[in-house]
Amino acid sequence: MNYTIKVWAGIALCLLMGKNAAAQSDSIGILISQVLDPPHDSARSMALHKLVALRDASSFPFLGAVNDKKIYVREGKPVTTGEETGEDSGVFPLYYLYPENTPVTDASGKPVTAEAGSLQKVDISRTDRLSLGPVLAYLNLANPDPKKRIIAYGQLLTTSDSSKMNILAEALQLEKDKDALTAGKEILFQMKLNASLSETEAKAYIDSLDSNWGENVTIILQDYAASTKLPAAKAYAAGKVTALETLQSRIEKAQNLFSGISLGSILILIALGLAIVYGLAGIINMAHGEFMMIGAYATFCMQSLFIDTLGINSDMFFFVSLPVSFLIAGVFGLILEKLVIRHLYSRPLESLLATWGVSLILVQLARSIFGDLTAVKAPSFLAGGWQVMPHLILPFNRLFIIGLTIVVVSLTYLMLYRSRLGIRIRAMTQNRSMSSCLGVETRKVDAITFFLGSGLAGLAGCAMTLIGNVVPDMGQTYIVDSFLVVVTGGVGKIAGAIVSGLGIGFLTKVLESFYEAVYGKVLILALIIIFLQFKPRGLFPDKGRIAED
Repeated sequence: MNYTIKVWAGIALCLLMGKNAAAQSDSIGILISQVLDPPHDSARSMALHKLVALRDASSFPFLGAVNDKKIYVREGKPVTTGEETGEDSGVFPLYYLYPENTPVTDASGKPVTAEAGSLQKVDISRTDRLSLGPVLAYLNLANPDPKKRIIAYGQLLTTSDSSKMNILAEALQLEKDKDALTAGKEILFQMKLNASLSETEAKAYIDSLDSNWGENVTIILQDYAASTKLPAAKAYAAGKVTALETLQSRIEKAQNLFSGISLGSILILIALGLAIVYGLAGIINMAHGEFMMIGAYATFCMQSLFIDTLGINSDMFFFVSLPVSFLIAGVFGLILEKLVIRHLYSRPLESLLATWGVSLILVQLARSIFGDLTAVKAPSFLAGGWQVMPHLILPFNRLFIIGLTIVVVSLTYLMLYRSRLGIRIRAMTQNRSMSSCLGVETRKVDAITFFLGSGLAGLAGCAMTLIGNVVPDMGQTYIVDSFLVVVTGGVGKIAGAIVSGLGIGFLTKVLESFYEAVYGKVLILALIIIFLQFKPRGLFPDKGRIAED
């Protein structure tokens, strides 16, 4: 609120210079009292009109509260409420509006809070609030919400007040939010560019817009180049537009590359377990996506346990959810292997139908228990993104998924190529009968492998809660893409899953940037079909049992 007071002081300095001497004779305090408790029906409307005409910055907090319908009376003074003290608490801090915009405090200096329902509200009609139109552009210049300040900066473009540039400059001197400062400077430089009368002055403001690089700078310079009568400034603005468009094109390519890597990481995380299981047992597991769904719901349950049951409002629940989602999905996979899959090894068509039926059962079971839509609150440290350069921001949640994929792939590689279990899995993938003859417990290895593959899908489900809602059929969205990754990369091959996952993810994002998502998906399928005509066994063909069959 100190920020608000400073801005009002700056605005007052600009507006006081142009106030009408006759308007100064009206007492703001009397007018405010007439708004709060009008002596007759038309007194409130007249008082508001006079306050607007005065354009005294000290009255703007009061008028802003009137416009927001948050005007109350406490001990005969106008007050308003601030941000709620806690989520759904219904308790708000109070602020005086006139003669100073300061927090309401008790005798000990402690801020006073109250429930909105306990305050004496002043109901002001919509007609009276519409009379605030001439000063609406100024009311939110000191709003604590940066988004509202950005809107207020933009509204100044349509304001005919000759002092608006000075008012905006005063407000920007106290602006702390980076995005709001960029937006406000863009508006200010646009005003000054449109008002410039010389080539030198215009070029200076064009450079300022270029270095500030706001969201609308290209449009602003294009409009200026089309309307200005200054030939050198016109050419200079057009040159800046070309340079900015070239740079923006490069940024879009970099953003598409990152989006492709991000999507590819998700596909790798989902398809990794499927690739191992398919390579080992020849099972087409249509319920693999549902294990991802189980991992996502396990994460949601851990959130509910920590926040609702234990009362621990901490991001720690997500770290606990990572191993928990792996274990729970793995256990479900182990149960499925014991009851169904064990009887269908090397029978892909029967396994496809059986696991498809299991997937439908799991989807309906999740819908019955959790409903159609739930969501997991992303950890606070994953909010926002890493700004590599202006207009190129890499979201932290996507970076986390990429990092998690690297860790999971590395651990899976170590398990397959640096452990006794991995040797057995690879041996069974190449020749199941010979491995059994050499003493490998095939049933035990099958069960462990199915547990690991299902657990990896559950881990992918936990990661997916960072970028989307948790719904019962979320696994069906990715099961087809997962099989495409497995088939294109080569059955049971980690390297194939990595290469094909990144390739499909990157191509998907590139094609979607040129075509609609549906047509992009169709093109991806067409390209994979053509690829499989020349490489039917994928990028890294299997040389073991499956290849021999």
